[in-house]
Amino acid sequence: MSGLRIFYSPAYVAQDLPRLRRLTLAAAQLERQGLADVYAPDPIDPELLRQLHSASYVQDFMDGTNPLASSQGVRWTLEARDSALAMLGGQLEAARHAFEHGLAMNMACGFHHAAPDHGGGFCAFNGLALIAQQYPGKRIFVLDCDEHGGNGTEAFTALQPNLYNVSIFGTRFGCLGAERSWGFQVRTAEQGFDAYLQALESAEELVRVHRPDLVLYQAGVDCHQDDPKATVALSTRQLFERDLRVFCMTRRLQVPVLFVAAGGYQSAEKSAQLHMNTVRAALDVYFSDPEVCASIAERVAML
Repeated sequence: MSGLRIFYSPAYVAQDLPRLRRLTLAAAQLERQGLADVYAPDPIDPELLRQLHSASYVQDFMDGTNPLASSQGVRWTLEARDSALAMLGGQLEAARHAFEHGLAMNMACGFHHAAPDHGGGFCAFNGLALIAQQYPGKRIFVLDCDEHGGNGTEAFTALQPNLYNVSIFGTRFGCLGAERSWGFQVRTAEQGFDAYLQALESAEELVRVHRPDLVLYQAGVDCHQDDPKATVALSTRQLFERDLRVFCMTRRLQVPVLFVAAGGYQSAEKSAQLHMNTVRAALDVYFSDPEVCASIAERVAML
């Protein structure tokens, strides 16, 4: 095995949520190719969610009481509920692994739009703020590179003094900026890829200044140029370069990192391939070529 542990369970993917099949495809291919150790976590104890979100929201979600139970924008079913609980269990176990070993992945999605008292944007509960809650003595820094701004995480920064949030997005999605939350809107069709790289440099400077104990990297692929929701519109090679630069940053600064699949809305097969490229970037930086961070352009050209 590679030394990289990926947390994933078939319970992540409800049968009535076919858009999540990309997670199954990516996990299966990575395990088949021997690129990662895929580990099935236990679901989260809902009592932990009552400490994070409002008790009434958590109760309605657990019971299937609408409108709150479906406030994430997904019709509530038992499978949809269990999918959310499974992914959050994986988030906790992946964070524990990252603290101990420096790197982990949760092959999950649907965290950063969930607010304290409701879901939103296909996100039932905020698995990023959850880590800040469970580790109150640690500084938790979210680097969110999804197509959509992390508005739910931004709301939690007002409640959790150990939570920091940087979103680099094309679609603002209510992410306006706040204390300990910074947003960078980039659309490469108008601004060029250099603007995206500058946003990553700004994010790295914020990591340097605030010296977190863990980086949570939302490695969304819905900002890919072929994704129906994309306005950032990165090419496959540019996405790969984004991932390489993030992992080079976390390794250079010696900050543990937990990365998450996050968003992706084109075909399951294409999205899964992009998730696999993110994993390959992590493997390149942490386990393969010690010189990769000095020759990113050459490595990207090999993709």
